[in-house]
Amino acid sequence: MQPEFNRPEFLEGNSAEEIHERMMNNLPDDIDDMPGGFPYDMTMPAALEKDEIINFHIVRALMIAFPEYAWDEWLDLHGRQVHLTRHEAEPAFGYVKITAAEGTEILSGTVFCTAATETGPSIEYATTEDAVVGSERSVLIPVSAVEAGTGSNVAANTVVLMMVPDKNVTEINNPEPIRGGTERETDDDFYDRIAAEYDNSMTYLGNDTDYKRWAKQAGAGDAIVIPVWNGPGTVKLVLVDGNGKPANAKLVQDVYNYIVSPNDRSARLLPTGTAELTCAAATTVAVNYVITGLSYDETTGVEQIKADFTEAVRAVYAQAKTEGVLRYNDVRPLISAIAGVEDFETFTMNGKMQNITLKSEEYPDTGTLNFS
Repeated sequence: MQPEFNRPEFLEGNSAEEIHERMMNNLPDDIDDMPGGFPYDMTMPAALEKDEIINFHIVRALMIAFPEYAWDEWLDLHGRQVHLTRHEAEPAFGYVKITAAEGTEILSGTVFCTAATETGPSIEYATTEDAVVGSERSVLIPVSAVEAGTGSNVAANTVVLMMVPDKNVTEINNPEPIRGGTERETDDDFYDRIAAEYDNSMTYLGNDTDYKRWAKQAGAGDAIVIPVWNGPGTVKLVLVDGNGKPANAKLVQDVYNYIVSPNDRSARLLPTGTAELTCAAATTVAVNYVITGLSYDETTGVEQIKADFTEAVRAVYAQAKTEGVLRYNDVRPLISAIAGVEDFETFTMNGKMQNITLKSEEYPDTGTLNFS
């Protein structure tokens, strides 16, 4: 996360009023410096302009000079210095099962969608390859969301419509969740990758930190590194996406291709001494949270507290994954730190006030939130 910018001391004392006061003090003694006088009124615009240059433009110039404080396109330029680019929003990826008459052709680009609801419009998914329904009268087709972002992630059994109906198609369904849709990488997350690149100086040694960095560069949200998992020279990466959810098949393959580069050995990152790299989606452990006696002020509400908690607990998950345990005393203080929360009585994780142990390939995932 980017640190807070602290104004240098040499910029202090440069408000328009302070600048103008110095200007008036530097006038010859025989020149009128009273408010409303000609010299006073004619010099104030210059003081205002200098104020803007110092307190806005110079401050911004200092900030964009360092990746710790830069933002948007300026931070992107810092990323280019270490050969990194920001991850753009990604569409969700999954599979749709089509039941239809034998011989029915489903062309690449055919759009299927969810039903519109009171809370949002229909979400569209386009097939990524051609398919023909065989004698089994059904076919499983890969699809990608038409619009990228977290809004393209949907649960199983929700993609049930065809944008342009085909009389030969009798049933549409996605048997598994369609996931992997992420928003554009934030400045904080991109800075973390830039800082990690500087810290590791692009060593390409193949240590745990390198594997995690490579996985994130390929689009993963995080990775668990399991060395020698299948004998000497083998490494396994257990992956989650940018939302902290298990990586979908496309992301798993993208990470593998980025590190191994099977079609171009000159771009290979995998150390020669490593005979085998395996990439797999993480197994998640759902953590259900219950809070009773929650009190808060008028600046927030239960839904906003839930959203703030969900975001804050992700940082704790990253630490828990490394240590193999989600600690109760690491999560509980997050509630009190949320803006607007005044107090609460009890807090439980999966019905208990104790730590949750995680296996080597398990990653904690937020389940239900019951705050009252």
